[in-house]
Amino acid sequence: MIKFFRRIRQKLLEENRFSKYLIYAIGEIILVVIGILIALAINNWNTENTNRKKEALILKQIHMDFQSNRNQLDSIVLINKKKQKALTIFIDALLTDPGVAAIDSLLKYNADIYTIKTFNPSNGTIEALINSSSFELVQNDSLRNLLVSWKDVYNDYAEEEQLERTYQIQNFTPYLRKNFNRLQPYSQENLELLKTVEFQNTFIDKRLLCDFVLEAIEQEKINSYIDEIIRLSKDHD
Repeated sequence: MIKFFRRIRQKLLEENRFSKYLIYAIGEIILVVIGILIALAINNWNTENTNRKKEALILKQIHMDFQSNRNQLDSIVLINKKKQKALTIFIDALLTDPGVAAIDSLLKYNADIYTIKTFNPSNGTIEALINSSSFELVQNDSLRNLLVSWKDVYNDYAEEEQLERTYQIQNFTPYLRKNFNRLQPYSQENLELLKTVEFQNTFIDKRLLCDFVLEAIEQEKINSYIDEIIRLSKDHD
C-alpha cells in the first residue's frame, strides 16, 4: 500500500502536476490522521472494556463481602437483643425479689447473659482496593465515598463492642467466678449476695453496655451503610 501511494506521488511530480500533488499529499495526511484516530479509538474502547470487566469483578467481591457482613451483623443484633432481654428479666426479678426466683431467672438465662460475639466484617477487599490504583475503576461516586468512610464507621461502633467485651473479661466474669457459688446456686451465701449493691450494679452495668452496643449500631448507621453498599454494588454483571 505504501509503495502504491509512493508511485502516485512520483508520477504526479514527474508530470509537473504540483497542485494535484499537493492536494493528494494533504489527502494522504488526512487519511493517516484518520487511521491514527481510529486506532486510538479502538485502543480506548479496548481499555475501557477491560476496565469495566475489572470493575465488575471488584463490585462482585464487594457485594459478596457485604452480604456476608449483613448476615453476620444480623446475628450480632439477635444475640445482643436476647442478651438485653435476659438481663432485663433477671434485673427486674433481682430488684423485685432477690431470692430463689431471681436465681431461677439467672440460671435460666445464663447462656444468653454470658454470650459475647464481636462483629468482624470482611474488609480485605476494601482495604486492598483503596490502597491501589484499582480504586479509580469504581465509577459510582456514592459507592466510593461509602467505601472510604466505612472503616471509620465500623471503628466507631467497634469501640462500644470492645467496652462490653473488656468489662465481661476483666470485671463481670471474674466477679461472679469469685463470689457466686455455681455448684450450690441456692445456697444462703448466694441469696445474701443477690441483695448487695455491688452484685446488682454488676448486672446493671452489663445491661447498659449491651444497650450501648445496640444503640451504636443505629447511631453509626451500620445497617444503612451495609445495605447501601450492597445495593450500589449489586449491578456488577
